[in-house]
Amino acid sequence: MDTPPPSLYLTLDVDWAPDFVIDHVASILRAHRVHATWYVTHASPAIDRLRRHADLFELGIHPNFNADSSHGDTPETVLAHCMALVPEAVSMRSHGQLQSTCLLTKVLKTTPVDTDLSYLLPKMPHLAPACYQVAGRPFVRIPSYYEDDVAMEQPAPGWHADAFFDEQPGLKVLTFHPIHLYLNGTDMVPYEAAKRLHRSLHHVTNAQIAPFVQRGEGPGTLFTGLVERLAGTRTACIRDVREAVLRTHAVPASSVPYPA
Repeated sequence: MDTPPPSLYLTLDVDWAPDFVIDHVASILRAHRVHATWYVTHASPAIDRLRRHADLFELGIHPNFNADSSHGDTPETVLAHCMALVPEAVSMRSHGQLQSTCLLTKVLKTTPVDTDLSYLLPKMPHLAPACYQVAGRPFVRIPSYYEDDVAMEQPAPGWHADAFFDEQPGLKVLTFHPIHLYLNGTDMVPYEAAKRLHRSLHHVTNAQIAPFVQRGEGPGTLFTGLVERLAGTRTACIRDVREAVLRTHAVPASSVPYPA
């Protein structure tokens, strides 16, 4: 009998985090042999190190389509920039979850990406992927169940891993940001303080950020608790959800290339 698929998936929006922050989060996952999908915003040695662990980590793109984007000033240039960072990407989550039918159609027409995670339905029971045709290609949409910065705004965020295993059934894609895990802040104050240290967060040093790391319970302790609970169980990446959906819809992923 086949092992049932996991229901909980860890994803991380890199969001220009410093390399030592990315390395810190990756080390927790590697130590416990837990899979994760990383949505990449920039090139760096830490991103290259993630790529060396393809047995555990999947890389997708995290395009910033906002007006002030460092990725480009049009959707086409943003997508070209991000695909140059992660040529192997088949999934994406847009920065700020910005999306539209027109934008997603452009993604399907101009990139190999066919899976999108750009919407959040917090703690919604019975979540499941959807698949339909866009621009003549199968398009997989996967909702997120949880996001750390959104949890900070809730009156009772709950920083305990056990809750995710005891709650209602359904697909649980959890979204974290390495910088929030490192700072362990229960609100955005430590993050905003860290961003003021340098024009680019990526260049902030460990020594500079140290005063803003929070003790006690927070997203960092939650994430570590989740990874410890998942250690020794079957874990997987978003590509595995994608492949299962495409099999169910009888459309082999490799048989429908995006237009050249």
